[in-house]
Amino acid sequence: MTDILTIDFQADTLVLCDTLTERATGNGLIVCRCRFPPCPGHWTKFLQTVLVRPAGPVTARWRTLDAPENQTVSLSGTAFHLIPADRPVRIEWDGCDAALIVALTPGFVEATTASMVKGRAQRLEPCPVVEDSVMAETASLLAESLSQDADRAAKSADQIGVAFALRLFEKHGIDDSSTPHFSGGLGASRQRRITAFIDANLDRTVPLSEMARTVGLGRSHFGKAFHASFGRSPYQYLHERRVEKAKELLLNDRRTIVSVALDVGFSSHGHFTKVFRNVTGMTPSQFRRDRV
Repeated sequence: MTDILTIDFQADTLVLCDTLTERATGNGLIVCRCRFPPCPGHWTKFLQTVLVRPAGPVTARWRTLDAPENQTVSLSGTAFHLIPADRPVRIEWDGCDAALIVALTPGFVEATTASMVKGRAQRLEPCPVVEDSVMAETASLLAESLSQDADRAAKSADQIGVAFALRLFEKHGIDDSSTPHFSGGLGASRQRRITAFIDANLDRTVPLSEMARTVGLGRSHFGKAFHASFGRSPYQYLHERRVEKAKELLLNDRRTIVSVALDVGFSSHGHFTKVFRNVTGMTPSQFRRDRV
């Protein structure tokens, strides 16, 4: 049976991811040294956006849920893995098994980067190798804070972490839509509200009128504003999010495809298969066979 291991760097005990001796926690940013990968060869997701810098050169085998096969890459002592929150990856390392972790909570990311968003949501994509000299230097400063007492380390994490997060999104953030940003779209606050609402209701049919009420707009205005901000209709976006959740559930080979379909809001196996294939180019069965 294959399943996804979930790691929370804010937890007191890091399950399957042993903290060595050092950890500094600021207001939403965590810096630590730990064993990595937490469970080699298994699907793993993190509750924070994580930058992983190996303590020495490693050869990594890396795969995301969307990738057809493993990718083999080399990381020096200054390059990072970039793993956004809630984006499962499967990683194996040859070389050292120690790493510096910089983990950013969703709240910290939102508060720090709000001034950069300018009405458009940004996202990060998993990346096996991020080479950035400024981020490497900033990470080294964060690493130095681990030798300080807890209060000073927390202050350093707060101050240096802001610069780290801003650089991350400045150079590696991607607009949530490739279409131009039209006036009349949803503002940043409404975008956050509606995406959070959709993610919390993937298991049921959500009327367009209910989505519109969530952000205080009429149904017609909401549909146009949503499309202007995201480049697709609310229901296209909802289907994409359901498929992303389904991918995680399909890794558990004890679950039937029908039960997965029901858990992500589809009323039948046939409808689920059709939408899944439209989004991914393959059926749920094909996806499971290639990844479990």
